[in-house]
Amino acid sequence: MTENTVSRLWFMRTMFILLSIGVIFLHLLPLSTLPGTLAAPDIILALAFCWALRRPEFVPALLIGLVMLFADLMMSRPPGLFAAIALVAVEMLKARASQLRNTPFSVEWITASMAIAAVIIGYRLILMLLLVESFALSTALVQILFTILIYPVVIGVSWVFFGLRKPTLGEINALGQRL
Repeated sequence: MTENTVSRLWFMRTMFILLSIGVIFLHLLPLSTLPGTLAAPDIILALAFCWALRRPEFVPALLIGLVMLFADLMMSRPPGLFAAIALVAVEMLKARASQLRNTPFSVEWITASMAIAAVIIGYRLILMLLLVESFALSTALVQILFTILIYPVVIGVSWVFFGLRKPTLGEINALGQRL
């Protein structure tokens, strides 16, 4: 299933949707009646960044926008705000994906980490500007840290289970575009 075909393209897009819905479902499960002391990592954001940097054609802008909007609605966030900020960050990372193709993992991780921090801090700043009650700054910093730390795990799972890897030089995707 490593060949670049249209069926693989749509399979991976479907898997992104299913993985995101699974993460949302697990997030909404009432596993404890006590309030949590630590913020959970934003796995959907890490997944979107991972796939955008590794294979940008698997996560088109419309798909990212719809998945993030659905996550906003299900997690009782202001509809569209986090989705818009995440979509801008994903598109910026997709524009840099070809430059990061031949770099070591540490450079990719630092790039994704800066984008994760920018999205979460930007979201919090906009909520503050609009005088919307939001979570504490310490919670946001813990969420940033946990999302950054889970990013390599997301890459590993994507590589092991879905064969998601960086494209090689001169590789052509299912749409006939040079990667």
